[in-house]
Amino acid sequence: MYQNVEPINSIAHLKCGIKEINSFAYAKELIHAPITVAEFYESCKDYPIVFAKDASESWSALALIGFKEKENLFIDDKGIWEKNRYIPAFIRRYPFIFVAQEGSEELTLAFDITCKEENCKTAERCFFDEDAKATPFLQGIMSFLTQFQNDAKATAEFIKQLDDWELLEARMANIVTPTGETFTLNGFYVINEEKLRHIGKKKKEEINAKNAIPLITAHLISLSNIQRFGNR
Repeated sequence: MYQNVEPINSIAHLKCGIKEINSFAYAKELIHAPITVAEFYESCKDYPIVFAKDASESWSALALIGFKEKENLFIDDKGIWEKNRYIPAFIRRYPFIFVAQEGSEELTLAFDITCKEENCKTAERCFFDEDAKATPFLQGIMSFLTQFQNDAKATAEFIKQLDDWELLEARMANIVTPTGETFTLNGFYVINEEKLRHIGKKKKEEINAKNAIPLITAHLISLSNIQRFGNR
């Protein structure tokens, strides 16, 4: 999705901003998007929500938005996202992203320079004002990404807790299209409802104490969207 990322600073980008982006074509080849617990309630209406674990054992939640390789089901040929469907923050944040500087754990705001506007004249899209101070636009981007980052951490902690409660299981799903083609989705985890129903008293108390039931319910409801993919 990102082609050439560059950290933003008031020297190199004093007069810069971003071009107006009217298309989601940059996300056309995504078949899943990371989401946070703050997005579960909206996402579950439109997409299956599943869990994934990377090589470092870190957990994330994914909204499935396609099942064919490099084909986002919710973006048309003009780059328009299907009307009245929730658009994940992971996709809406583009062209901005936090990056780690070499030798430091501190995150820096960066952007895809393919979207750069050299001599920005539109205040709503410029990075800095004449005094080299961040514009309200850039401050808003920083706030949005910071919240997304915090929500992502909370999401990883929530899923790890599900794993600690021994509720997760690896799952695969077969999607059959109207033409009879079958596609297999695998490599993801879901909550085992049987284990949830028979969970012990102590774990049940922990689940209630952490108010996890609404998020668990949103996840389970979302899984019915998998079979709807085949009819799209």
